[in-house]
Order: sequence, then structure tokens, then C-alpha cells
Amino acid sequence: MYLIYFSTFEAIPFKRILEKWKLFRFNRMIRKKWPVYHRLGPRFEFVSEDLLKLKIRFPFNNKTKGYNGLHFGGAIYAFVDPLYVYSISENLGSEYLVLDTKAEIDFLKASNQDLVVETEVFPEDIKSIREECRTKKKTTRIYFIEVLDPNGQKIAIVKKTIYIRKLNLSFPITSRL
Repeated sequence: MYLIYFSTFEAIPFKRILEKWKLFRFNRMIRKKWPVYHRLGPRFEFVSEDLLKLKIRFPFNNKTKGYNGLHFGGAIYAFVDPLYVYSISENLGSEYLVLDTKAEIDFLKASNQDLVVETEVFPEDIKSIREECRTKKKTTRIYFIEVLDPNGQKIAIVKKTIYIRKLNLSFPITSRL
């Protein structure tokens, strides 16, 4: 009979492998559900358990390159477009409708490097959204997304207006991720 001892030194690599496997599965699921992500190739590098905090890397390659050999602006916008709607929808559940109503993007600098975006929705925001939807039936939120290059310089700033309302039972949403 053999006894296997696991020390804390050996548990750390296993935990890291498990986290990488979860991210791999999450990236694969997102690519199947969102055709734009399948085509452009962004990768989720960090996803919190409650899906409120996301970190995504957007590659610079032939699929994301524009005419001048730099990142194509439409690809940058398509890359950041669904992030807040996804996080909020998954946390509120199927009884809420979450939509983009308005978006603005300011391109500050051109880039030919991979880009990084970090988004975070706080649990207090989710609670206040539920409270407002209970009293007013609907609400809007404004979120800002900073698109950064690997050196931390801002490439673009995206302003998104998100509309949230409590659904009527007669209007079900049938397709969710």
C-alpha cells in the first residue's frame, strides 16, 4: 500500500491548473455563444466566481488589424460591447432584461499591440439595481471601460449606458448563455 502525501507546496500548482482549466472552459463556452468573440479571438484571463469582475486580453493579429496596420476601431468596440450586459444579466437572473441603449467610444491613441480590459460591477450595484427595479420597474446605469495597452496607456475609453427592467411574466426571454 502506498501513501501519498500532499503538502501545501504541491497544492499550489494544482490550484493553478484547475483555475486555468476553468478559464479554458469559460473561453470555449463564450466563443460558442458569441460569434464576434469566436472570430476576433479575445481571451478571458480572469473571471471571478460571481462573474462581476472580468479581465480580457484582445490580441493584435490579422483578424483585428485595420487598413493602416493598427487595431481596427470596430473590432475594439465589438470586443468590449457585451461585457457589462453579460455580468449584470448573469447576476440578476432571467427575470430581468438587460440591454445596451447607448454607447460612445473615444479613441485616444492608435496601437498595434495586444489590448487589456478590466471590468468590475460591485455587489452593491446589483442590490441597488434590484431595489430600483422593484420600486420603479426599470433603471439605467452608465459604465466606463478603459482599453489599455500592455504598458498601461489608455487606447480608448468606452461609455456604455445599460438599461435594466424587471420582466413581465408574459414576455419571457428564451435564449440565454
